[in-house]
Amino acid sequence: MGHPDFGQPLHLKGPSSSKRVFSAALLGLIFLTGAFLQYHRSIWLETKQQVGTSLCTQPSPPAEKSRYSSAYDTAEFKRTSAERLSGAVKVPTMSFDDMGPPREDERWAPFIEMHQYLEDTFPLVHGRMERTAVGGYSLVYTLQGSHSNLKPLLLTGHLDVVPALTALERWTFPPFEGKIDGGWVYGRGSADCKNNVIGILSAMEHLLQEGWTPERTILFAFGQDEEISGPRGAVSIAKFLEDKYGHYGISMIVDEGGMGLNNVYGAEFALPGIAEKGYVNAVITVEMAGGHSSIPSRHTSIGILSKIISAIEDSEVFHPNINAESPIWGYLSCVAEHGEKNLVPAWIRKAVSSPSPDFGSVAANFAATSLDNRYLIQTSKAATVIYGGLKVNALAETATVNFNSRIDIFSSREKPPSLSFTKIGCLSNPIVSEVSRIYVELAKPIAEKYSLHLEGEAYSKEPSIGNITFEWDDPHDPSPISPARAGNVAWDVFSKAVQASFGHDVITAPSAMTGNTDTRHYWNLTRNIYRWSPSRVGTRLNIHTVDEKIKIDTHIDAIRFYTELMLIADQTLEEF
Repeated sequence: MGHPDFGQPLHLKGPSSSKRVFSAALLGLIFLTGAFLQYHRSIWLETKQQVGTSLCTQPSPPAEKSRYSSAYDTAEFKRTSAERLSGAVKVPTMSFDDMGPPREDERWAPFIEMHQYLEDTFPLVHGRMERTAVGGYSLVYTLQGSHSNLKPLLLTGHLDVVPALTALERWTFPPFEGKIDGGWVYGRGSADCKNNVIGILSAMEHLLQEGWTPERTILFAFGQDEEISGPRGAVSIAKFLEDKYGHYGISMIVDEGGMGLNNVYGAEFALPGIAEKGYVNAVITVEMAGGHSSIPSRHTSIGILSKIISAIEDSEVFHPNINAESPIWGYLSCVAEHGEKNLVPAWIRKAVSSPSPDFGSVAANFAATSLDNRYLIQTSKAATVIYGGLKVNALAETATVNFNSRIDIFSSREKPPSLSFTKIGCLSNPIVSEVSRIYVELAKPIAEKYSLHLEGEAYSKEPSIGNITFEWDDPHDPSPISPARAGNVAWDVFSKAVQASFGHDVITAPSAMTGNTDTRHYWNLTRNIYRWSPSRVGTRLNIHTVDEKIKIDTHIDAIRFYTELMLIADQTLEEF
């Protein structure tokens, strides 16, 4: 997973397979929707702030660096840490969209090698912590604390990486060489996210070497297939942990993600993602009569599909959205409070100081700052995969496109008037249903103009020349929003760990995620989920593409952060 795009190559299933996947997802969504919405509301009852009050109070007195992390500044520790990460990168744990069952698909074989590598590289961890394999090749580590009444801390990451099989000639070093060069570790997974996995294990290895024993149980969970949405890994981890510790039985989760550390308007901010956008793939298929290309019909399946693609791309149906409960409003409040006053734009200072901010104007201004920022607060739509036709002299009988949407945390719930739930497959998931209705509505004028059925229903008096169908793959609503204000124990623990690791001047502020992590499956484990890879902007580069790399000093910073986080969480006896 990376930022801003956490996607992976899409594998489009055939119609029968997609429908089975959708049907199974639908049943689950029907069951979960009521509970999810109640949960989403209850989180906001805890974290909601009055407009005009401070959203950005930092822990005081600030947390100090522990004695345990002083060893991380030595040349010997840096060399060892770089070699550990390099060794992990050398194991090609690639996950593919069509992965078969564990122990049946030979592409899982590198994960066995990775398990052995971790065992050999971290002997104290594997001597003291209980390691359990779940879902095939995912790993859960447990270090039992002395106080069983304290909820465990869970640190997470993933073992798999996106494939690196193309454009190999453009890599400075081969993607699985794990080359250490010029203060960087190169290779696939070096920045997403074997750095997190190795950083967490390195922190624990050092603490155990120093004789540390926790009062609070410490858990690690490393999934095998995050890059393909975690259907075997995170799903199995979530069930294993909920069965063992119960609903909300974990104190807090810190996973990969977030916006790292960034200097904004003269101040340095740590920006964990306290929420993730929702997700859906709209798989649109046009079916028409085929034939020989020498005597073509006036319109073809590919031509009609192209018109649908253009209609969706050219539409402006999704808009930026910020309100008083938005993580981005919290971020802007922190910027106004802690940024240098002469650098913070007037529109931010005016909005934050106003008793009645114009949130429409705030959203528009924030969206205009960058494309990345726009899609933190707006539903996206992007055509990602298209196929149709098998032969140059034959008219395609079917043509299909996948549109991927990442759904805004506070979706506007605009409802096109002419289509009911039943016209789009009875999606019970309310926010995904809203987005799905919009997609179908945009195709309706084309069905009417060119005389095609839309989901089997006629919208023209002329004889139909074909059919337009929609299928909805991997739908899920936006995540709950984790607490992010001073006084919440979990947020304070996270903020103190940032202070101890990066300095008293670093401000911890809420942010959001344009993509998704394995935490999509962990909502039942805790209300306190923070997605953050500890790295300064510009030191963890080229995620999911050529020359992925991370600075060794950044990797050391991450080890320090995980060390301080475990120590501070362990010293905190209040209920999370």
